Amino acid sequence: MTSDTENDTIEQPQERPQFSQPRSPREQPVRRTSFLGSPAVKFVIIGVLTVMLLVPSLFVWVLVEERAERARDVAQDIARSWGGIQEINGPYLVVPFSETFTVSTGENAKTEIRWHTAILFPEKLDVRGDISVQERRKSIYSLPVYHGSVTLKGRFAATSSENFQPQFGGQIDIAGDKAVLVVGIGDIAALKSEVALVLNDSGSVPFEPGLGPLTMEPIRRSVATINASGINAPVAAGLWRNGFSFDIPMQLNGSTAFYVAPAGQTTSVSLRSDWPHPGFTGAFLPEAREIGDAGFNASWTIPYLARGIPKLVLGPQMPLQNKVLGVQFVEPVNFYQTISRSLKYAVCFISLTFLAVFVLEMRSGWRVHWIQYGLVGLSLIVFYVMLLAFAEHVGYGLAYLVAAAAATLLNALYIGTSLKSRLAGSVMLAVLAAIFGVLYALMQEQDYALLIGSMIGFLSLAVTMFATQRIDWSGQQQVGMRPQAEAV
Repeated sequence: MTSDTENDTIEQPQERPQFSQPRSPREQPVRRTSFLGSPAVKFVIIGVLTVMLLVPSLFVWVLVEERAERARDVAQDIARSWGGIQEINGPYLVVPFSETFTVSTGENAKTEIRWHTAILFPEKLDVRGDISVQERRKSIYSLPVYHGSVTLKGRFAATSSENFQPQFGGQIDIAGDKAVLVVGIGDIAALKSEVALVLNDSGSVPFEPGLGPLTMEPIRRSVATINASGINAPVAAGLWRNGFSFDIPMQLNGSTAFYVAPAGQTTSVSLRSDWPHPGFTGAFLPEAREIGDAGFNASWTIPYLARGIPKLVLGPQMPLQNKVLGVQFVEPVNFYQTISRSLKYAVCFISLTFLAVFVLEMRSGWRVHWIQYGLVGLSLIVFYVMLLAFAEHVGYGLAYLVAAAAATLLNALYIGTSLKSRLAGSVMLAVLAAIFGVLYALMQEQDYALLIGSMIGFLSLAVTMFATQRIDWSGQQQVGMRPQAEAV
């Protein structure tokens, strides 16, 4: 009985499972990507990551400023040893005089004597300077220093007692035997020869250190603050009353810049140097100049009215300290300033790189994790550190080439292997080469930097718009299938 039942059970035919016909692609269920995996969200994450990378770029900027400050400190040490900024101010004829006047205080009256210092300007002043420049190094830093042969020639007109006016309505007594000729010098310790005053092309009088009764403010124009002083020589009363010619040759050292004050009623200045990178500065620019690889020649002519100061002033302050003319011996590339400027473009620089990676990712179908974006961004930050480090040793141009080539090859190889595409790596190589080239051009063209930057930004946005035109930003398309354009 049991056996028959078992046989019946075994012999019953089994029903085969029925399989439905495969659905067409349009009927298959759509597998949707997660919200965080959508291109739109990833685009936002990349933007946040770009902003976060401003923090390490700020640290790099602090490093650049620290190294620049170190370079300035070393430059000051070189200037103190060789010679600082030189400013020739004068010569001036300084004549002290006293004024006796009566002061009434109620019923009482008393006599007072006040001393004044009259400063007379030369009728004509001719300054000739021949400046030889060299670079002095200390450690990895350097500073342009120079040795100058300077000659001051001119003439003082005859001076009468009528030029000395009382300040309080009293009687004037001129101390003619105490008159001195004063020349202000920026760094008197850098004089390399004895200086003598040649009067009327005959006898000479040696100069003594100091400004006599005058004072001169410290010079703060560039690398160092120099406690300016000068030299003085006595002039006999018979000479300055009748007028005299003078000739003052001197040899001096200096650094960074050389200035001359237009002390004469008519002043002509002629400077010649072997430095090919002059920066003319001051209250007056040269009326004629020639600049070449062998150096420069420049000349100034300053008339009396342009100077804006009368023929006689009262001391004790040295005149014309804020109306000097001269030249700065500019270094061809101040790479600290250039790197600091380039860091201002770091956001645009990183954004364009991320944009290129994002477009390549969307077009390739392979995922690039946001951590990988962060690594690419950090490599661009390290580019600035490499640029700074190499520039201190081999110069800005070669340093930029080395740092840019390293960053370009690294990121092109990294993106190419991440996206499993040689084409993507080649495109990344071309994009980064173009970005680094444009950044270098921006650093060289200060006047057109904004114009070039705005055009690049517009073109980058236009390329991105058309390259991502068919990307499904919401991530709702079927996984593994590229979105198709709708039929018109």
